[in-house]
Amino acid sequence: MSDNEDSLNLPDTPKGRSRKVLFMARKGISMEEIYQRYLDNLAVARSLVKPPVTPDMTEEQAIETIHHSAERLFSVHQENDAILKDILFTKTAETLTEWEAEQLSGLADKLFDFNRSVDVGIAYKIHQLLYAYAQLKGDEDLMVRELYYQGITIFYLNVQSPDRKTNLFIDRIAEYYEKGASYLERYEELTNSETRGFIIRCLGNTKLGLRSVRMRTDTGVSSTDDGWKDYMEAFDRTMAVIQSPYYREMNAEIPWDTFVYSMHYDRTQFLAGLRSKNDPVIAAAVLESAEYVYQNQQHIARERHKNVGLRTQYVYAAARYHAGKADIRELIDVLFSLCEETDLNDFSGDNIWAVLYAPEYLREYSLRLEEEESLVLRPRLERLFERQKKFLFMLPQNEYAIQVSDCVRVIALSGSRQDTKFYRQILDYILACHPPTYVHSMVVASLARHFCLRMAQTAPELLNGIFGVEDVAGQLDFLSEQTYRSGLYHDLGKCMLLNYISLYGRRLLDEEFACIKLHPLFGCGLLTTLGMEDISNAAFYHHRSFNGIGGYPAGQDDCPVSVRRIVDIITVVDALDAGTDNVGRSYAAAKTYEQLVEELRAGRGTRYAPEVVALLDDPDFYQEVKQCLADSRHQAYLDAYLGER
Repeated sequence: MSDNEDSLNLPDTPKGRSRKVLFMARKGISMEEIYQRYLDNLAVARSLVKPPVTPDMTEEQAIETIHHSAERLFSVHQENDAILKDILFTKTAETLTEWEAEQLSGLADKLFDFNRSVDVGIAYKIHQLLYAYAQLKGDEDLMVRELYYQGITIFYLNVQSPDRKTNLFIDRIAEYYEKGASYLERYEELTNSETRGFIIRCLGNTKLGLRSVRMRTDTGVSSTDDGWKDYMEAFDRTMAVIQSPYYREMNAEIPWDTFVYSMHYDRTQFLAGLRSKNDPVIAAAVLESAEYVYQNQQHIARERHKNVGLRTQYVYAAARYHAGKADIRELIDVLFSLCEETDLNDFSGDNIWAVLYAPEYLREYSLRLEEEESLVLRPRLERLFERQKKFLFMLPQNEYAIQVSDCVRVIALSGSRQDTKFYRQILDYILACHPPTYVHSMVVASLARHFCLRMAQTAPELLNGIFGVEDVAGQLDFLSEQTYRSGLYHDLGKCMLLNYISLYGRRLLDEEFACIKLHPLFGCGLLTTLGMEDISNAAFYHHRSFNGIGGYPAGQDDCPVSVRRIVDIITVVDALDAGTDNVGRSYAAAKTYEQLVEELRAGRGTRYAPEVVALLDDPDFYQEVKQCLADSRHQAYLDAYLGER
């Protein structure tokens, strides 16, 4: 900031920060500088999520550092909200000037860069505004460009479950790309080369908006040929254009061959379905695409004196096998070679795939051998599973929660492990990947157990049948442990969704909140896959209101009676921690314990279960919970940021 701005000495309040933004503009500070301030704030916010706690700090120093980082993060959050209000959220197509539109377009380019994006959500909002502006001005070149960018940014915000039953923004994606592709009818009229390139991109991406198609990925669940016909119609329509001499001659500068490569690379994803149900038509098409991708990468690898990518080598070998062009032993040899040559200190995408996922494919393909051959390979395969397990716990935390959760799902569905301890270690790792969620989960787990034990002491009949327990006194240890685990994993799904949103540098957009509201569904799905049905239900229902009116996910069946009381407890203690965290929660000012308890009492019978809230009417228990909350929060923060010293 300039010296003049600092000398203004405005208060660090939402109103003060908003005035500060206006002051910057009025003093001639350029919009580029204001935009850069926003970008710098995002970088600061990312750094503050992990407070600068060091092993040499005392516990008191560590807590103070965490608290100070949270205060700074909240300040950055508020300032960014003020900046966005001034430069974006108060703008309409009618009030936007041409200069502002150009400036916002440049900012959106800095915010969005596919998998390396700084802030996809705000980029999407900018492109929405620019599209409305283009419509108002009748600027068709800009309209086509913004249709593409609306589609690609909302695609990167889109949340899909592995089975595609959850596909949050699929209809928007389809609308943007179909509209963009429709301009192909006027291709000759729209002579701008860049516009024509965006038309072709929209055409190729219409496949992303196909609700009927279950896209297969290396980490997805194998399936059959759902939507293959629809997919191939989109594929053939696009290939007819991008391989056409007519279009290529009009615009030789458009990267036509890159588009062809992308289409073939995308089609190889159907290989996963062939592992469960072979189809000669799909197998032949996948092989055609796998050969194209392999030859293309082979050419580049020769020029750069490198090897073809590991996944590409596998896809080519597997496609040849499924198309009847190679023996199963040849495929297995390729997979063993890829897996055994990996480096456990390499965290690149290709290496993660080879260490985590390829052994599962090997196990599956080895079962197609004669039993004697399969048994010979088993020790070799077990060594790969041991490497896989070791690698999982070597992955740097805060970065790989999605990959780990996907891997665990694949492992569980394959049936290759029946190891409860291993799964719990993995689930704990996923939580640890996001320290704020880890802290909250640890506190909720401790409080949930505390409430459960109190209920078992004062009203044990309320717990009869919970987790199948018929003798509360005799099975209290089991009941207590299950309750603790239910609290610990209640927000597991949040860690699986955080890569879709910018959580801390500003307020959540409606689209991002819609993503977050899916976390009970995703947590439940992973826990169910691991055979933890009762605990998965606790994860699924903990944001539903006690009276069934309000909360999320909406429109679901009633909570099973086998976990209902524990869900009631978790709903209460979840609010108790989230609302009173005065150490490290940065997105809202914490309430006092006394204020929050009054809110619980006001919501009993509607939002919260009366029997659970009633436990706090006992003065002694009221004080015990207050102390438990403070102690468990203090310890959870130390565990999350200091760890074992």
